Amino acid sequence: MVTYLVGTDGEPASAVICDYLESRVTAEDHVEVINVQSGDDADDLRAGETALAVFEERFGDEISVTTRQISRGRDPSDELVVMADEIGADEMLTALRRHSRTERIIFGSVSRTLLERVTIPITLVPLPEYQAPE
Repeated sequence: MVTYLVGTDGEPASAVICDYLESRVTAEDHVEVINVQSGDDADDLRAGETALAVFEERFGDEISVTTRQISRGRDPSDELVVMADEIGADEMLTALRRHSRTERIIFGSVSRTLLERVTIPITLVPLPEYQAPE
């Protein structure tokens, strides 16, 4: 059994991560999905719920899936690190997007921070706009 921890920030990220997991996940595995919110904006909360629902719709009948929306004021990378320890995750997955140099300086990058802090395997699944053409 493998326990996957997934961090998603929107429906596109959820879709590409589900596509990736479809060929890997088995009925014995568990997928724990979190969406981290920085505030209580109703539109952001709904978008997060939609992102989580993608996993329940795609895998809910076939494998064990737990979804959580978290709003404790922590950075998404901090929440993922804490959650990985809490659930004993074997692997972490998140979507990969490009940031401008300014965005990286001001906001940082969740993926980069995770690579520096986590000791379990991390899979970064590129969003379609960042995938190499076939």
